[in-house]
Amino acid sequence: MKNINICPRNQTEVEWASGILGCSSDVYGNNQYMCLPNAEKTSLVQFCVDGLMEMKEEGNCLSVFEGNLITESCKHFLFGCPDKPWRSHEFYKYPACQAINIRDKCYRLDPSCPTGYDKNNETILDVSEIKDPNVVIYSVLGAMIVLLVTIIVFLLWERHKLKKDFTNQEEKQDITELLEEQIGFLGNNGCQNGGSTFFSGDEKKKNNITVIIQ
Repeated sequence: MKNINICPRNQTEVEWASGILGCSSDVYGNNQYMCLPNAEKTSLVQFCVDGLMEMKEEGNCLSVFEGNLITESCKHFLFGCPDKPWRSHEFYKYPACQAINIRDKCYRLDPSCPTGYDKNNETILDVSEIKDPNVVIYSVLGAMIVLLVTIIVFLLWERHKLKKDFTNQEEKQDITELLEEQIGFLGNNGCQNGGSTFFSGDEKKKNNITVIIQ
């Protein structure tokens, strides 16, 4: 086993590190390279597994003690704990299981693990490098809520605008109909008086109608 500061973070880095150590593949073609914390959480170690790369249960991380793999529960982690059964050769998909505090000898995402800067810890995987899968979900939901609210506000504004335009149109229609009735009434009176309508000065003033349509 060989101590290392940072474990591989993807398949390409795993293959490169495996080549340096000279690791082989099991009978199913799975790379036998692994990089895990030691049981004391004082260092990360890389090594080649002698045997099958087995499936591991969800809610567990792996560490190594004297060449033996040890299963440790991580269900209490803040995030990053495997949420489904996983293959041991795909350890790199769960960086929370390799993020350790070598000063206080604990997993960094364990709520009971002390936090703070430690110059002896700076080469170990930092928590900020571990992505919380819930962040993506929260971001998408937030964007959808903002979009939905925007659409609702726009529709309400359009409805108010249409209602206002319709009300104004009705008012104009009522005024037009009233004028037509008054003009028709005056016209009928004129016809009944021989086709001409004569008004005295006072009557002209009384019946003078000025209409302003806005």
